Amino acid sequence: MPTLTKNVSADLASQPVPGTTPAVAAAQRAGPLVLDSHHLRPYVVVLENVLSADFCDQLIAEFAESDEWQFARIGDKTEVDRDIRNVDVIELSQRSILQKNAKVREGFEQTLYGAGFKAVRHYQGLFPFCRIVEGRAFELLRYHTGGFYRTHTDSFKKVPRALSCSFALNDDFGGGDWSFFCGDYTLRPPKGSVVLFPSSFMFPHEILEVTSGTRYAVVTWMI
Repeated sequence: MPTLTKNVSADLASQPVPGTTPAVAAAQRAGPLVLDSHHLRPYVVVLENVLSADFCDQLIAEFAESDEWQFARIGDKTEVDRDIRNVDVIELSQRSILQKNAKVREGFEQTLYGAGFKAVRHYQGLFPFCRIVEGRAFELLRYHTGGFYRTHTDSFKKVPRALSCSFALNDDFGGGDWSFFCGDYTLRPPKGSVVLFPSSFMFPHEILEVTSGTRYAVVTWMI
């Protein structure tokens, strides 16, 4: 028996929603509506200088040549698809990773927790209805030249999330910009900054292809 999701997708592709105008119905048949994102952009917040340049450099130096890198997965972290997500990852908060250089790496994690806490509190000051229960683990991401992450959202059935948080560890690379709302809004946050935004379906985003150098970032999510 077809699922509700499949039925809805098929219906939207084949017929208009009742009550729509002919112009809107034609657009629906052609594909998803492209909406003006200006009213959503304020919810994408960039805070600069939340991490020091020295801290960013030290974190990169600790892991840049590590043998701990793995292919980043998609969805509920069970599948690798380099056509969708061409990125390498280290699970920074894993005990096995921390123990390999405990004093230094636990120090990194504590600094990230402190910076993340302050950033989230600032975000909640802007948007008081952003109610967070807890944070998740930190992941270190590496985008070599040619790396990218196609358009996606960060919250889904098996991994529900409320707020996404990404720290920029460097900016000495080409390409690799953030692109929100299917290309309607792009960002290039400077080194040491953090990008925060809702994880829901209303905030589709991607990391555009890195054209030169290597892009490093730390990501985490709040639920």
